[in-house]
Amino acid sequence: MRTVRDSISRLPGFIAGMREAGGYIWILLCALLGPKARLAARLLAAESQLAMCQRRIEEKRQPKPQFTPTFRLLWVVLSRVWNQWHQVAHLMQPGTVKRWHTTAFRFYWRWRSRRRAGRPSIAREMRNLIRRLSRENPLWGAERIRDTLKLLGYEPPCEDTIRKYMTKPRNARPKSTTWLPFLRNHLDVSWAIDFFTVVTVNFAFHYVFVVFQHGRRRVIHFAITQSPSLAWVIQQLREATP
Repeated sequence: MRTVRDSISRLPGFIAGMREAGGYIWILLCALLGPKARLAARLLAAESQLAMCQRRIEEKRQPKPQFTPTFRLLWVVLSRVWNQWHQVAHLMQPGTVKRWHTTAFRFYWRWRSRRRAGRPSIAREMRNLIRRLSRENPLWGAERIRDTLKLLGYEPPCEDTIRKYMTKPRNARPKSTTWLPFLRNHLDVSWAIDFFTVVTVNFAFHYVFVVFQHGRRRVIHFAITQSPSLAWVIQQLREATP
């Protein structure tokens, strides 16, 4: 219900943006299909009014205009398809348009990485049954509990979900060594490998493979590719450990 209410509240802004975008498209079609003399007259009229508006802004006699999202998106597209766009950007600085491009890039990837529908929630009866089996059989693991639930006629969740709802023993034996002392004791002989992606301005993916040495805190080896494969990763490990 809340999602529907938010969508309805955003509908007027969306309609206004589409109407503004339609106006820009109509201006472009008129410029492409109209005669050159008419286009020159329209250009002269627009440039003269723009010069007057810019002079009044510089004299602080008129406040700076508030740009709409559709106007910003238009200039982001112009900056991508026209090399000389900065020569006609009179009402804003080229750095402002580049900042709009960064914002559009951020919104695009936020939309691409939006959360989809996840796993279905576990029923209360299933959670209580998992806790009961775990409590009455402390030596059972998640795999054994999952097999038992199948024998009882249930559709059990995955083992990771079962492990999440298993009861923990109260008097568990303390671990002999935790991760922090282990890492400190083997810091000079331990390496770390990271495999991450970098996105360029043109929305192209580059895969970066990096090998670190913990002891001296330096990069042992790194490589960049656009099409990683198992053979490529094995070759990078060979080059990192000659």
